[in-house]
Amino acid sequence: MFAQKNMRPLSIFVFCIVTVRLFAQTDDKAKLVNFDGYLMLEDSIPVENAYLINYRSMKIVATDSTGYFKTLAQPGDSLMVNHLTLEPQIIHVPESPARKPIIPVNYRIYRIAPVVTNSYQYQMKNFEKNMKKMYAELHELGFTSHVYKSTRLNPYNPDEFNPGLTIRPGDLIRLFKRKK
Repeated sequence: MFAQKNMRPLSIFVFCIVTVRLFAQTDDKAKLVNFDGYLMLEDSIPVENAYLINYRSMKIVATDSTGYFKTLAQPGDSLMVNHLTLEPQIIHVPESPARKPIIPVNYRIYRIAPVVTNSYQYQMKNFEKNMKKMYAELHELGFTSHVYKSTRLNPYNPDEFNPGLTIRPGDLIRLFKRKK
């Protein structure tokens, strides 16, 4: 009997602690919501194969051919829209997301350096210099052309002879025999 009287306050104390613990419990699990929608360009064209990257979980979701995407995310998560032709954009997941919102995205603008081309005179000057160098090297080998073509002819005009070196088959054989 004595043991039962001492156990009664102890059991009431344990009961109170367990009850308080049950009601004081907070939900440690994060609340996940279905976040879905459509990515559209400003002219209502759906964006296909754009990636939405969740910064918190590092999960990646791609859009389909209609621009639709669907993912599980926590309210407040940030999703980065990533596509080669689009500006990077961050979308925040709202507390209670609207059903399939249309999210507008913009094209990315690329700045390309201008292409610099050389003038025809500059190209012909280099061509003439290289032709003279080639003739000098051939002359050192003991070959002199029987027909010399001017380097001032226009190589792009089909009515003029192409500048260059005319070599007959006999001269070519003679050139290789001398090298040995």
